[in-house]
Amino acid sequence: DPTKFPWQLKYTTVWQTKRIFWNTFNFGTTNTTSPDQLQIDVGRYNPLLGKSYGEIAADSRSMHKSQGFGSAKTMGSTIEYFKQLKGDSAKKDLFDGIDISWNRISGAGSFTKNIDECIQNFNSLKPGESISKLISLYRSIKQLPEKDESILYWKKLKIKEIENLLFDCSGLWLEVSANNFSAIPGSKIELLSQLINRSNREIKVNKISWNTNDDTLLALSLKANVFSTFKHIITLSVNIPYSGPYWLNESHDDGYYTVKDPTRIGQAENVPAVSVTFDIDIEGLNLKVERPVVYKSVDPIKGEVYRPFEILPPATLNFSSKAFVFMNKKPGKIQLEMRSNTDSLTGKIQINVPDGWKANPDLIDFGKMKINEEKIFETTITPGNDNATGSISAAFTSGNSTVSKSIRRLEYDHVPYQFNLSDAKAKITCFDLKLSGLNIGYIPGAGDEVAENLLQLGYTVTILSKDLLAKKDLSEFDAVVTGVRAFNTNEWLQDFDKKLLQYVNQGGNLIIQYNTNNRIGPLTARIFPYPFTISRERVTDENAEVRILNSTHPALNFPNKISGDDFKGWIQERGIYFATDIDSSYQKIFSMNDSGEKPQEGSLIVGKYGKGNFVYTGLVFFRELPAGIPGAYRLFVNLLSLPKNN
Repeated sequence: DPTKFPWQLKYTTVWQTKRIFWNTFNFGTTNTTSPDQLQIDVGRYNPLLGKSYGEIAADSRSMHKSQGFGSAKTMGSTIEYFKQLKGDSAKKDLFDGIDISWNRISGAGSFTKNIDECIQNFNSLKPGESISKLISLYRSIKQLPEKDESILYWKKLKIKEIENLLFDCSGLWLEVSANNFSAIPGSKIELLSQLINRSNREIKVNKISWNTNDDTLLALSLKANVFSTFKHIITLSVNIPYSGPYWLNESHDDGYYTVKDPTRIGQAENVPAVSVTFDIDIEGLNLKVERPVVYKSVDPIKGEVYRPFEILPPATLNFSSKAFVFMNKKPGKIQLEMRSNTDSLTGKIQINVPDGWKANPDLIDFGKMKINEEKIFETTITPGNDNATGSISAAFTSGNSTVSKSIRRLEYDHVPYQFNLSDAKAKITCFDLKLSGLNIGYIPGAGDEVAENLLQLGYTVTILSKDLLAKKDLSEFDAVVTGVRAFNTNEWLQDFDKKLLQYVNQGGNLIIQYNTNNRIGPLTARIFPYPFTISRERVTDENAEVRILNSTHPALNFPNKISGDDFKGWIQERGIYFATDIDSSYQKIFSMNDSGEKPQEGSLIVGKYGKGNFVYTGLVFFRELPAGIPGAYRLFVNLLSLPKNN
C-alpha cells in the first residue's frame, strides 16, 4: 500500500507477497502438523556442497558460540510442514504457479540457452574453458533495459555473480594490503598490490586507481601463474571518517540504533575504509574491480590472518569502568587509559564532570607518546552536594584538534576482528549505601563484572579458581558468590557442591547467580540445600512492577532499607531463569511479571541452612551493577550481609 509509508518510496517501491505460510511444528506435547499440509524435505543432500542441509544447519548453529548452540549433524529425510494462511492457493509446493526462472524478465529468453550450455559444459579440471561463454553471457545481461526496477535488481545481481565466476574460472587473484592494521586521517600508508592469473587466458591490467584520485597506468599482461606485486604510497584525506560499525557511529539510546543514511540499513558490514580499483581486461571484456584494503599477518599457529584496515583517531581514551559508584558523597579515584595511534603525539587531556562535582586533576599533560604506546592516568572525583547520576567524559587536545573517543575491541577466533568507537565517557552516580561483611569470595562464571563492581565499593574480593577453592578455608569469607552460569561453564565446580553447602551450614552466605539447567550445561551437582527447579521463566520489561512479598526479611532491611524505588532505572530486563517448584524451606522475596503474564515469584529466594543462608537469584545484577544502578547495589550488598542464624 503506497499510502502507508510514502517517505520510504524515495528509496524503494512497493511490492506484495503472494502467499503467507505457517511453518507448523511437532514439539513436546504440541503437534500443529497434519498430513494435508504442504511438506518440504529439508534433509536432502546437496551433491555440489557434499553436505546435507541438516549438516549445514548444524554447522551454522555450532558457530553460535556465545549461547552454547553446538549441535550434532543430522542426516536423512526430515519433513517440515507448512499451513497456508493467506494468498493464492498452493497445492503441491510453496511456489506453485510462481515463475522463478528467467522467463519473467523481458528479453531474457535470448540467453537462457547460453546459461544452460555454461552449466552443462563446465569442466571442473579446466574451468578456464568456460570464460568465453561467461563473457558472452555477461554482455547479453548487460544489454537488458533498466527502466523496470525488478529487471535492474536482477541485472546488477547477476552481473556481479558472473564477474565472480570469471575470477574463479581464471584463478584471478587481486588483493591490496596495508603495512599496518590502522592509520589516522591525513597520514601516509604504504599499500602492496598482489595479482596473479592462474589460467592460460589473456588477462591485462590497464591501471590501478587509488582512493586519492590518482592512477597508476600499467598496461600489464598477466602471464599464467606469474605472481606480480606493486607498492604504492598514498596520503589519506584529513577528512576521512573513522572506522566503526555504521549503526553504532551515532549516539543512541539503549536498544536502538541511529542511522542517518537509510540506504545503508541492512548492510551486514561497513563500506571498506579504503579501497582500490583495478581496471582489467579479460579477453576483451573490460571490468573495473574494487578491492578493499586489508591488513594481513602471519601467526605462528594460525598462519595467515586477515583483519579489516582501520581508520582511527590519533588516540583513544578508555575509562577503567563503564560506571563509577561513589558512596555517601565520599571522593574516589578513577583511572583512564590512553592509547596512541600515531608517533610523537603530544597534548593534554581534559576531564569533564557534572556541575557541582570536581575532578583533581581535571587537566593532564600526557607528555610525548609513541605509536601503540599506552599510559594510565588517575584523577580523584569528588561528588556534588546532592546524590545524583551523571556522566564523566574525557577529551585530548593535540595541536588544533580535540578528540573524545574510546574503543572497544572484540577478538574471537570464530568471527572477524570487530571494534567500535564511542564517546569517551562513563556513568558516575552517588548514593547513600551502607556496607557490611567486606570479605568476599567470587567464583567467575560466563563473564560478568560483578567482582570488579564490588571492588569499587571497597570490598576485599578473592577470585576462587579451582585450585584455590580446593584448598581454601571458606569460613574466612562473609559471603561466597558465583558468577552467572558458573556451574554451566565450570564443569569442575560440580565437584565442590558439598564444600559450598558445608560453608553455608557453618554460617556462610552463598549467593548463586542464575544458571541454566539444560543440555548445554546440565547441573549434576546438588548445589542447593532444598529442592527447586531452574526454569526458563523471566521478566523482560525492565520497568515491570516489583511487588514485595516479605517486607520484614533481612534482605530488604539490613544494612539498607529496600523499597520499590530501588527498582527504578533498571536496564534491559528484571531477571531470567527464575526458580520454580520452590520448596517451602525457601522464602520468596519478590513477585513480578511481564504484562499479560502470570506473576513470577522465583526471581530471588533465600533459604536458611544451618547457621548460614543460601540465595538463588535470577535478578540481572550482572547488568545492573556495571550500569551503576543504585537500588541494585543496595540489594546486592544486603544479600552479602545476611545475618547468621542462631
